[in-house]
Amino acid sequence: MSKWKRRRLLFMAEVHERRGTDPSDVLAGLHELAAEDPYDLEVLLTAAELLADRAGRRTGTAREADLAASIALLHRCVPLVPPGHYDRGRVFNSLGQRLFTVAQGTDSPEPVVESVLAFREAVAATPHGNSMRQVNQFYLVVQLGEHFERSGDRDAPVEAVQVAREGYATVPPSDGLRPMFRTALITSLRHLAGATAHVEPLQEAVGLAREALSEASSTSDRAGAQFDLVRALRALHDATADTRLLVEAVNLSEQCLAATPRRDPGFNTRRTRLASAVRLLAQDRRDPDLMRRAIDLMRATIEAPSAADEHADTLIDLTQSLASLHAMTNDQLALRDAELTARTAVAAAPGPGPWRTEAQFALATILLYGSSVDARGTDAVALHEALGLFQHVAAATPPDHRERGDRLWHLGVTLRDLARHGDGDTAAWRRQARHVFAEAASAAGPPNVRIKSFQHLGAMEAALGDPHAALAAYEAAVALLPQLTPDWLSYIGNIIGLRQIEGLPDGAAAAALELGRPERALELLELSRGILHGRTLEARDLRLLRHRSPQLHAEFLRLRTALNARARDGNDGNWDDLMSRIRSLDGMAGFLRAPSVQALRRHADQGPVVIVNITERRCDALILRADAKQPVLPVPLTGLTQADVIAHLLRLTRAVFAAPNDPSLLTRRDAQRDLDEILRWLWDRVTAPVLDALSLTAPSSDTQPPPRIWWCPVGLMAYFPLHAAGHHDSGGKATVMDRAVSSYTTTVRALAGRFSPPAAGTTLHTLVVAVPDAENAPSLPGAAAEAAALTELLPNALVLSGAQATYENVVRALPAYPVAHFSCHGLTFWENPAAGMLLLHDHLTRPLTVEQLSAMELPYADLAYLSACSTSNTHPDNADEGLHITGAFQLAGYRRVIGTLWPVNDTTSVEITRATYADLTHGGSTPPRTELSAQALHRAVRALRDRYPASPSLWAGYVHVGH
Repeated sequence: MSKWKRRRLLFMAEVHERRGTDPSDVLAGLHELAAEDPYDLEVLLTAAELLADRAGRRTGTAREADLAASIALLHRCVPLVPPGHYDRGRVFNSLGQRLFTVAQGTDSPEPVVESVLAFREAVAATPHGNSMRQVNQFYLVVQLGEHFERSGDRDAPVEAVQVAREGYATVPPSDGLRPMFRTALITSLRHLAGATAHVEPLQEAVGLAREALSEASSTSDRAGAQFDLVRALRALHDATADTRLLVEAVNLSEQCLAATPRRDPGFNTRRTRLASAVRLLAQDRRDPDLMRRAIDLMRATIEAPSAADEHADTLIDLTQSLASLHAMTNDQLALRDAELTARTAVAAAPGPGPWRTEAQFALATILLYGSSVDARGTDAVALHEALGLFQHVAAATPPDHRERGDRLWHLGVTLRDLARHGDGDTAAWRRQARHVFAEAASAAGPPNVRIKSFQHLGAMEAALGDPHAALAAYEAAVALLPQLTPDWLSYIGNIIGLRQIEGLPDGAAAAALELGRPERALELLELSRGILHGRTLEARDLRLLRHRSPQLHAEFLRLRTALNARARDGNDGNWDDLMSRIRSLDGMAGFLRAPSVQALRRHADQGPVVIVNITERRCDALILRADAKQPVLPVPLTGLTQADVIAHLLRLTRAVFAAPNDPSLLTRRDAQRDLDEILRWLWDRVTAPVLDALSLTAPSSDTQPPPRIWWCPVGLMAYFPLHAAGHHDSGGKATVMDRAVSSYTTTVRALAGRFSPPAAGTTLHTLVVAVPDAENAPSLPGAAAEAAALTELLPNALVLSGAQATYENVVRALPAYPVAHFSCHGLTFWENPAAGMLLLHDHLTRPLTVEQLSAMELPYADLAYLSACSTSNTHPDNADEGLHITGAFQLAGYRRVIGTLWPVNDTTSVEITRATYADLTHGGSTPPRTELSAQALHRAVRALRDRYPASPSLWAGYVHVGH
């Protein structure tokens, strides 16, 4: 072909590219030229770019064929542009662009990896000062981010941040690429935070976004900067669970959307961002009205024209929002709409590709959820459909994809539910579930996914009759727990994380008991419960490690936080090696080790500790004693079932929370009868077998002090008044309180004193806080009566009453007073236990919350008496953490805490308070003898029981926690 024809073909190629017209005839000529001269770089490049341009106007297999042909031609160009060649940057830029396009239509990581390699070469081939260098850097940063999101490669964000920093620094302020680079840098910092489990990159990202907002001059620039800041705030909220960040994100999203014209191409995207932020805030606050607003915003976005991928994303978000609304309100219409929306998302998603996979996953999740909450029982048809979808999702998810572990876990849960439903071969479903959970536990994913996968694997192994494999799986789950609560995560963030291991402690203990290993069962319970309290003890270990070896201390912190962001084997070599080196240091042999039973038994020297463990498979009590030969005595509770516990808990909740406020005398009487029957059931099924095993078979005599016993209930058993169990019409022959003085503890380790008591001879002065009339709360006349009684019994007490009982005054006084008495309202929040509080005078503006109390360090804290309602109440999923007001005082350092399980009567509270302190002070003649607080409360409560045996709600709710 002549040179003239070559020039004409190249010219016509440019014309077609500019006009967007069909270049088929020109392509045929270019292919002919390429066949004559396979080294004609200009011809190969031109043909490749024409094919890519035509692919952009095509769909389906024709589009895929054009892209594949373009990439093949570009690969032929690569050997023709060695390092230093003028067109090397152009070739690799074009190759990277084509691979980027291919990657959008598949979950496979290969096109992304190849694209990253291509853009790296394009950057290296473009000299500094050339504007194309910044363009190539920008695309490299974007693709590194995509690579990280698909594979979890922790090196990708490190490189992305480095490249983005350089590009951002070299782009002139007036260049339109600069804001795009800043956005890319913010995204890269977010990815870096995910890879390293550090919050510093997110804080930097928020700072960059705030800087952009302050520099924005035009309305559109300001809207764009607000959008970037919203994304950064959302990421920081996701890491820290700080609601204030989410509130700011919602407000900024509102402003950003209000400043964006409806005709603006970014309007829908910004509305979607607002809807997403509102949805998260609604979930955080459990606010159905906010969730409805998020749903309305999403519906408005769906009705507007948008790209197929954005449309599918919004449908998926809407599906999740509708499911959340159902969870909040039990609105069956919301659940039905969630399923219909998910089906629409599957149909609308461009596929095959990541959006189709996400939509299928959303639909399968809704079907699984709907089956679990179906009032008629498990829906086998829905489960089978969910199974097929989850199998498609698993097959489409590459082995190194970051979401593979979670997706496999959902598949395993579906198989487990099919086994429970009894649909077909139950054992076959369980075997499949076992295989899937095992794969999920070893797949890429954060610790919480791997922990719950090991936990479910243990349950499947137990159901299939392999107790050794079951115990091994549970032990692997427990071994990962130190990685679950990084130091930088907020208090509420840790609470949310710990909810995901609900059922792990009791399941692990049951697996050990199946093998006749009660000591190991107790050790596993200690490792997997009271984790936030354990972090306090761990802080002491870390301070010692920092003193012994600052280098190993820094290495420990770095490795532990890094492990939160990547998959690892339960026996990770780096972790095990580091633990070995630390424990070889002088005095560090016990660093982060589970305390042995021999070490734990010393906490039982004043009386046995009884751990009550309930599971679907078996129920047991473990009695920890000071006996060196048999420190743990197992007591099978053969008359107890988990289903029975749940049924009685529902009955207990109605009796003590709803019925006392009912205007009907008949209803209140029935509630007392229900509570009495629950106490009888507790005696027959739980406490009587334990006391029999301890040979406490008769009431204590008046001449000999009654023995002490500590109850350590696991999971749902924490709601029951084990200390008050019995037949209280039996003349004291068949009740716990007539045979022993009871205290409670969250774990055995919690009985270890956190701080040293005051020096000998120090007078234990008391702080009395009384709030009879808190704003927006019912009047509490008993508070004033208690303050008056304690003023007589404790003449040296500091009394902060009424307007004096402010946050500032109370917090300032607490460190100086070993004994603290609170007479006020207590308020608990199931969904956010950290927000539970004692209602001080200024509680509306400065609440004294569980989170704030838990963070205090009170060096001489001894006894806290909480004469308030429901101070020991919390969310069932957090029962093993003691995340309530009573537990907060323990974490603050109090060795002994008196609290309540449910709302208590104002008048009888005054009576019990007066009797308890009169006992502790010999009628007001001595400072309070706090070491006898359990006995004093016991006598006061028993005296009230003797007067009102048929009204258990008046006396059974008071508990003593600690020593």
